[in-house]
Amino acid sequence: MSNFSKIVILIILILSFFFIKEKTGFNFGGVFSSLKIPKIEISGNNENEQVKKPSEILKQEDEQLETINVYFLALDSNSNGIYKKVKRDVPKGENKLEFAINELLKGPNVIEKAAGAYSEIPNNTKLLGINESGNKIIIDFSSDFQYGGGTDSIYSRMMQLIKTSIENSDKKKVYLYLNGRQIKFIGGEGIMVSQPLSEKSLEI
Repeated sequence: MSNFSKIVILIILILSFFFIKEKTGFNFGGVFSSLKIPKIEISGNNENEQVKKPSEILKQEDEQLETINVYFLALDSNSNGIYKKVKRDVPKGENKLEFAINELLKGPNVIEKAAGAYSEIPNNTKLLGINESGNKIIIDFSSDFQYGGGTDSIYSRMMQLIKTSIENSDKKKVYLYLNGRQIKFIGGEGIMVSQPLSEKSLEI
């Protein structure tokens, strides 16, 4: 029998006794004194049991998200160009590298732009695919990636890609393809690109 049922029965008995006493005048004092009322424990939270607040649950879920870095551009206090690292939380179930590259193509958000961040990657650049096999990863962009801007712009966008992809590829070798073909040169002036991608890929 549940605790609730016991309480209901007990209340009914007490009301019945008072009703009979009112009608008959019978003294139930001795009867009540001999009755042993069972101790009913209502199950619930222990004093020592900690109940998590919604904010704590959300914080715990946030802590489980993986944080990655994406690289944009900015100017330092001396107006020199620098690579600006920004953080992104990877949604559960998303591929880390693919998410990072998509965030790179989106460019900095409103807050980051207000803080001076920008990107040299053309807005119409599309990610055609990321193919991973063994220890090799191929990032395939549309050819729009290499158009627009001069040598400095091409160099900067390549370094944005290199820094972002290497950091999020789990030490696998990364190759850049444009429209399904591995590149050796990029841009109108033909900057040489050594592959797999590395911080030294653009050095002559």
